[in-house]
Amino acid sequence: MKKQILVIDDDMAMRCLLQNMLSEKYDVSCADNGLEACYRLSADNIPDLIISDMCMPEMDGLELLKALGASGLYKNIPVIILSTLEDNHTRERCLGHGAIAYLSKPFEAQELMQTVSRPLVSKMFL
Repeated sequence: MKKQILVIDDDMAMRCLLQNMLSEKYDVSCADNGLEACYRLSADNIPDLIISDMCMPEMDGLELLKALGASGLYKNIPVIILSTLEDNHTRERCLGHGAIAYLSKPFEAQELMQTVSRPLVSKMFL
């Protein structure tokens, strides 16, 4: 059974790119923003990993991290943040609120795939 990844990005082209990159190895679903992702999670669609954009309307990546961290059900879902923001303050805030990685856009496909595989492989041995 394939591990499930939820991709959250308001840019349809980026969602499609990520889905194409990941769908060979993983079961990928997508959401337009953090708020839509929270609705999906509340409908019992709990992924093994979340990959989220930082800058989105309605609920951005940092707000999503805070919401996940405040939840008993979702706080252990690993989250990778992808962002065009390259400042250390934003990176530190995301990592401080539970992101397992913060990758700058544009990112290298190989780096993303390695970052994605780490928490999914380690979860297999829990």
